[in-house]
Amino acid sequence: MNKELQELEAELQSLRPPEPSARLLARIEADLAPKRRTLLAWAGLPLAAAIAIMITLSSEKPAVVVTPVAIAPASAVADRPDIFKPIATQNVLYATEDEGIVTLTEGRKVRRVNPAYVDTVLWRNPRTNASLTWSVPHHEVQVTPVTFQ
Repeated sequence: MNKELQELEAELQSLRPPEPSARLLARIEADLAPKRRTLLAWAGLPLAAAIAIMITLSSEKPAVVVTPVAIAPASAVADRPDIFKPIATQNVLYATEDEGIVTLTEGRKVRRVNPAYVDTVLWRNPRTNASLTWSVPHHEVQVTPVTFQ
C-alpha cells in the first residue's frame, strides 16, 4: 500500500498544467483593467479625506462672545419662585488607571492610581417641578507610600 502511495505521489509531481493561450491571457488582462482603475480611484480617497480634515481644522473658528450677567442680591433670589434647588448628587467611578509603583522626585517609591469620576447634580424647581441634570467629569491622582520589607 505504501508503495502505491509513493507511485501516485511521483505521478502527481510529474504533472504540469498546460500554458494558457494568448487569447485567455488577453481576456484576463482586459477583465482586470477596469478593476485596476477602480483600485486607483479608491486609493485616492484617504488622501482626499486627509485634505478635507486639514482644511476643516485650519479654518478660522468664530470668536466666543461672553456676555456679563448681573448677579442679583441674595434677598431678591430668595423671593423668586422659579429658582432651581439641588435635590440629589451622585459620584460615579467610571475608570481607574493603575500606574503601578513610581519613584517621586525626592526618591520615594509610591503606588500611583488615577481614578476618573463623573459628578452629577440634579436640580429641581419646586414650583414647576422642572428638573436640570448637571454632570461634570473629574480625575484624581492618588499616591500611596510603598514600603518594601
